[in-house]
Amino acid sequence: MNKRTAQAFALGLIFAAIFLWAGSSVIAEKEPKKKVVAVSDATKILEEKGYKVLSSAEFAELNEKKAEVVKEEKPKEEATEEKVEEVKEEKPFTLIIAGGMSPGDVATMLESQGIIDDEAKFERFLIDKGYHTKVQIGKYELKSGLDYHQIAKIITKNR
Repeated sequence: MNKRTAQAFALGLIFAAIFLWAGSSVIAEKEPKKKVVAVSDATKILEEKGYKVLSSAEFAELNEKKAEVVKEEKPKEEATEEKVEEVKEEKPFTLIIAGGMSPGDVATMLESQGIIDDEAKFERFLIDKGYHTKVQIGKYELKSGLDYHQIAKIITKNR
């Protein structure tokens, strides 16, 4: 690199620095100044837009009332949970898997008897986990309430 090229390069760097500094100064001047809003003004603005503004004391009082309501509702929820558990009796079912049955056929049978909730999900589970190639021909005692993994273990004879 000769002397003239080095001088041109240095001059270019100087001009670039000047343009960057000037540009940033212009941009900095165009930024709006931050407007300070008083609490009373903010409250008025929010109320005009349909919001309700609470003081800390009012907010604490509402939270206490909410906690009381939740405590009163819990016994009712527990009673309904007990009824649901009573309704959900474990229903036994004998599944017979014959030769040539697909995982979809097995899933359809299980859903029709209420052992599983969604045959497509169960079939996808068998395929995703690799159980679809391990399903064994035979007679299996199943009951409602078993999860997909437990059912798969039973019909594959833990393979």
